[in-house]
Amino acid sequence: MKMSEPRVTMKINIDQSIKDFNNNIVPIANDSLLPLTFRPIIENTLNLQNNEHPLTVEKKLQAFQIGIKLFSKKLAVYDLTVDQVSFLKERIGLFYGPVIYGRFLELIGDETVSNKVDDSTPPPT
Repeated sequence: MKMSEPRVTMKINIDQSIKDFNNNIVPIANDSLLPLTFRPIIENTLNLQNNEHPLTVEKKLQAFQIGIKLFSKKLAVYDLTVDQVSFLKERIGLFYGPVIYGRFLELIGDETVSNKVDDSTPPPT
C-alpha cells in the first residue's frame, strides 16, 4: 500500500483587519467604524467572474469548496491547502486593488511583499 504525501496547508485568519498604505485600518464603509476584513473580500472573490476572467467548471467547484470550508463554520484560523491559497491569491489579484492584494500577500506570508520603507531613495524635490 502506497502512503500518500501529507498535504501542505497554511493557516490564515480571514477576520484580520485590512490596513491602508498608511497602516490605518480600512473601514467597511465610509461612515462606519467597523473594520474591513478579508472575510467579505474572499467571499466576493469566490463569486466574481466576468467575460475576461471566467471560471471553468473545475474552478467553480474549487471556489465552492473553499467557500464551504471558510464560511460554514466561523473559526479564528483556517487551514487552507497551498492550491487553495494560490487560487485566492490569483482571484484577489484580478478583482481588487493594490492595497487589498498586497495585504492579502502579507496575510499569507508571501515573500514578494515587504513592508520595509526604502530609506535609500531621497524624497522628491
